[in-house]
Amino acid sequence: MNLSAVNQPYTLATPWRFHNPVQVHFGRDCRRQAVAELAAARCLIVTSQRGRRQLSDDPWLRPLAANPNHLWVDGISENPDLLYLQGEIDRLAGQSFEAVLAFGGGSSLDGAKALALALAEQGSKYLLRDLLANQELYRQVRPKPLYAIPTTAGTGSEVTPYATIWDHAAKQKHSLAGPAIFPHAAFVDPALTDSLPAGITLSTGLDAINQAAESIWNRNANPVSLGYAIRALQLGLPALPPLAAGKGEATHRDQLAECSLLAGLAISHTRTALCHSISYPLTAHFGVPHGLACAFTMPAVLRFSLQADDGRFSEAAKALLGPAAKPADLEQLLAALHRQLQVGEKVKAKIPNRQALLALQKEMITPDRAGNILAPLEPTTLQRILTESWG
Repeated sequence: MNLSAVNQPYTLATPWRFHNPVQVHFGRDCRRQAVAELAAARCLIVTSQRGRRQLSDDPWLRPLAANPNHLWVDGISENPDLLYLQGEIDRLAGQSFEAVLAFGGGSSLDGAKALALALAEQGSKYLLRDLLANQELYRQVRPKPLYAIPTTAGTGSEVTPYATIWDHAAKQKHSLAGPAIFPHAAFVDPALTDSLPAGITLSTGLDAINQAAESIWNRNANPVSLGYAIRALQLGLPALPPLAAGKGEATHRDQLAECSLLAGLAISHTRTALCHSISYPLTAHFGVPHGLACAFTMPAVLRFSLQADDGRFSEAAKALLGPAAKPADLEQLLAALHRQLQVGEKVKAKIPNRQALLALQKEMITPDRAGNILAPLEPTTLQRILTESWG
């Protein structure tokens, strides 16, 4: 395992910068504004089959679905597939549209980002596989404006310059990243998440919480991203358990949706870190839902990260647990969430045994994710984290 790319010296750099160009709308019924902004545009609408039904049945969004001039890609599935998306790119090459509307969970949003990029130039197209392999191909590309309406809480993809695409045949995860991937506008309406099943709420909610946490123990953090991340945890940690138990109220949905949005704003600057790096093979090989896969190692990664505390964990502990709290108290907080939501049990039910987990170690260190963590990784670090997480 080559750790040279992930063990560079770290300091909390000053001066710092933060930039996010997405126009953000948040709150119940804010999706009405999307209808007004897109009323005169011919759109490429990207969603799942469930998303198309939800869009068509929604009292505010129905006019968008009913417009016969729009183009549709409505076959997006969980963890969008490279071959499926390339087929849609081939089908739509040469078609004209003025905006892209992404409606659904993170998979629909990521799929829409890929389609918008590949179809950026009318009359021509890029091979998605080439775009995934070479960011230089799209540094100067200007996709049509993408309007993102998430229906889960969530990946935060509506405000990030990233998209995750999966080659399921090869069991590999790929990423698009760069300014061209940013949506133009995001409409985060918690009402769209009110009918989500408990299982989807659990996995997507854990993804949001993990993204916030990974932005805290991140070498790229600055005061703005830390503020977003800590506030996201203040909202998400108390909201997710009742929702996952099927007992939540509208206020919990509002809190979790805002948690997801703020975590997305945080990672739009920092990117994610070691938990996400570990998670991708768990999803690719064993079908562990993404949020659960990310959360599986969260307590162990926190424990490892505390050795490199520069004061940020003290700030987080006080914000989350009160003025007398210490950084070590965060371990108990995440461990309690793990137990309450039965994260370990749910993940281990998907993996044959500990040996099968440890056998994936070579696939779990990706420098653009694992390299963001505060503490330097030693050759034995990953195995220790996996062993602690398995129990």
